[in-house]
Amino acid sequence: MPDTPLQTPSIDESDLATQQFTNQIPTSLPRFEGHISCASPTATPPLNLPERRKKFRQLRLDIQENVTIQVANTPLLKKLAAELLRTEYKKIGYDTTFIDNPVNRGDTRLLTLLAMKGTQVSGTCSLMLDRPGLSLSADKSHEDYLNVLRQEGKCLIELSRLTVTSELNDRTGRIALAAMFSYVILCLNYFLDYRPFLLMEVAPRHVNYWKNLGLKILVEKSWCERINNYTALLGSDWAQIWHSGKNEWQQPFSGSHSSNQIPIPIRRFVRHFISWEDVEGILHRMTEFEQKNNSL
Repeated sequence: MPDTPLQTPSIDESDLATQQFTNQIPTSLPRFEGHISCASPTATPPLNLPERRKKFRQLRLDIQENVTIQVANTPLLKKLAAELLRTEYKKIGYDTTFIDNPVNRGDTRLLTLLAMKGTQVSGTCSLMLDRPGLSLSADKSHEDYLNVLRQEGKCLIELSRLTVTSELNDRTGRIALAAMFSYVILCLNYFLDYRPFLLMEVAPRHVNYWKNLGLKILVEKSWCERINNYTALLGSDWAQIWHSGKNEWQQPFSGSHSSNQIPIPIRRFVRHFISWEDVEGILHRMTEFEQKNNSL
């Protein structure tokens, strides 16, 4: 299969990106209405799956184990996302005063996701689309570096305000993180003709984790005034992220074969992505939401 943007048998390229509807660079990130289930593969596992894989798959069908994501587009959901972020950041000694900063509220460049396990909040993250004359959070520490990327014609999308309710080695935390990140990849795909480039600032102790998932270190360590602590700047072109996980996402139960060259950390991460069978419907929901807003 050629390394092309997201495709399923009934999807053509006109369904995948907003530039098919306008010649202007989109000014908002793609979003959707309602919930997306992120741990619900088809109910009947293939008969040739190892027994442990069958048990794993059956567990993911349990509604109590299900993780869903939604856009925090109401005052209540935004409050839940802010409360989770504040609680988790305080645990690790970050300054949290920036969380209540009203500057970006209502900004169409901003998209905040909320992950839920049942009725419990389990994770949140925000995406910010770069636009001419405006700035990203990372500009405060890395403006010169980001300007170089802009001059290269890259469309910068910043992932920030990321947290889960538990450490990354916890099962619920892994599912919530992977579920949100899989939607991040769909967002990057939405801007495929504009050379999307993902940026994120992370704690130095998390650098190796994200490196193993395909992101590169852009700036090793610098002081971040926003959280009053050190961070590293990481980033990657959309194409690199896509190539590293595409086949594993499409065929998640063939990952244990010895011939599989995809790094094990990526295999384990992609295992918890939004079910590939649901991607077509999600892309249509994103497109319908965009068309609905454009017609208002």
